[in-house]
Amino acid sequence: MELLQLRYFRTAAILQNFTKTAEHYRIPQSAVSKTILKLERELGCDLFTRHGKKIVLNEQGTLFLKKVDIALTHIDAAIEEVKYPVLKTIGIHIQSGVHFIPDLVTAFEQSHPDSKVVYYQGEPILSHEGEFTFFQLPIDETLYNYRLLMEDEIMLAASRNSTWAKKKEIDLAALHNEPFISYDKGNQLRIFTERICEEHGFQPSIIFEAHTVSSLRSMVEANMGLSLVPSISWNLEVSKHVQLIPFTTHPKRQLVLAWKKATPLTADKQQFLDFALAWFNELSKP
Repeated sequence: MELLQLRYFRTAAILQNFTKTAEHYRIPQSAVSKTILKLERELGCDLFTRHGKKIVLNEQGTLFLKKVDIALTHIDAAIEEVKYPVLKTIGIHIQSGVHFIPDLVTAFEQSHPDSKVVYYQGEPILSHEGEFTFFQLPIDETLYNYRLLMEDEIMLAASRNSTWAKKKEIDLAALHNEPFISYDKGNQLRIFTERICEEHGFQPSIIFEAHTVSSLRSMVEANMGLSLVPSISWNLEVSKHVQLIPFTTHPKRQLVLAWKKATPLTADKQQFLDFALAWFNELSKP
């Protein structure tokens, strides 16, 4: 018994006409008639009552059609799953580390073609609650589990035309009268850099709030002000016009991958977590 016999039979049973069945499959009518006749011989019974060109399912045909329809439905569904497998979707809410995400996601999806990563910034989306968040410590450890991805040293970004660009190392407190370029209020990196400035006795004078890293880079390159930036993230793009200078205290931000304690990790989420840890470990190597 062949799969094609069952398909021809089901279509003929629905259309109640061998000629229309042949037209549906774009084959000669004789091919349909011979295929179904062969099926009936294998089963040892007629499936149709024939009245000239008209055909009608008989009792055996009606019973057989019910089983065949169920079988072909399952077979077709299986074929679709094999040809077009359902992707495992992983949602990521980005609060820090946005510059790393495109490369990480591309690498993961190439390594795991059965997975799709969806990422977004801004307020959490309800449908993605319980999935991963890229976050900068500190974090509410009563709500979240997390794994440390990397430590990224904060350095001074200064135009190569700035007098600060000639320094090999800088005392952060020495910058108390300097103009700064920073991100919007509420940005985790800004909160972190303002805090370390306060620890050195001053509140940074923010003369421009950048919405994107490209605008921040442009302002620093034009020598409009200084900026405190994570060095590994900054160096993802080459900038010939900006010098990074370390601070004497070598402050570092800690980037983590977090998920809600109330939602245990599924196997595909654990797979992404393991991949991200290995990817950042490789990225952080000197």
